[in-house]
Amino acid sequence: MIKPILAAASLVLTVNTMAAVEKQFPENNYVYRPKVDTGFEQYRTKSLRNSNKVVLTFDDGPHNTRTPKLLDMLKRENVKATFFILTKNVNASNMYIIERILKEGHILASHDHDHDNNNGESEQVFRDELYDTVSMIESLKRKYNSNQISSFYRFPYGAYGQNKFYHHFNIMKDVSDRIYGENCINFAFWDIDSADWLAQLSPKQIAQNVLAHVVGGTAYRHKVRRTIFGNTKYEIKKYKINHPIGGGVALLHDIHERSIEAAEIFIKEAKKQNIDIVPLDEVDEFSYRNKSCQSLL
Repeated sequence: MIKPILAAASLVLTVNTMAAVEKQFPENNYVYRPKVDTGFEQYRTKSLRNSNKVVLTFDDGPHNTRTPKLLDMLKRENVKATFFILTKNVNASNMYIIERILKEGHILASHDHDHDNNNGESEQVFRDELYDTVSMIESLKRKYNSNQISSFYRFPYGAYGQNKFYHHFNIMKDVSDRIYGENCINFAFWDIDSADWLAQLSPKQIAQNVLAHVVGGTAYRHKVRRTIFGNTKYEIKKYKINHPIGGGVALLHDIHERSIEAAEIFIKEAKKQNIDIVPLDEVDEFSYRNKSCQSLL
């Protein structure tokens, strides 16, 4: 009886390991249930925990002046990042920024077309916008002769699965099949929120938020103090991280000047502390492995 038990245990381990690696793709043979199959914690990047590795990601661009400034700094520091762009922001005047992102070895990915909360969109609106935004990323890759795989998608606000009529992952699989002929749209959440969207935080505090999640130390959290006529004021509180996760995907935005400065502060400190900054597609959970993921359009 020992051998069958060991074999069964081995099979469970293999299945669980595969699930951990493939978890960023919607499961092929599963129909996701709206308002049931949701949550955030299960999509943390477990392979980066205690690895001393960080992935830098920047949302909401391209910004006409700040994104080039960030690219200049990343080039000086020899660091690669992922840019989750809003495709509504791409136009003829800033196409050179897209070209730089691709030519300088960064990953270009979609953060939706217009940053509307996907949970509030009808199935048809989400389907059409997802198709259009991922197709546009692919057309930009073709335009600039880039072969890198970059069919990552980041939900605005990390919001998904709460529309009662449909689940976003089911639509994602359908759209991916139309564009790639296989399940290739890889949803990318984050492990470390730099909170750089808070205007009250200084660049140093933003950088410290990322660093503290890797090595421990002081970080900064916020809570709503009051909201008047839609204008929300936040209270910033200092706290200690005594048990850091030791690595992960960090969320920043290339539309804020403070974020660019914070990224440089963090990168310089990371080098001093032997923290590796790695590209998103080199992380197990975001690897495409045996998928070709070449656009059929």
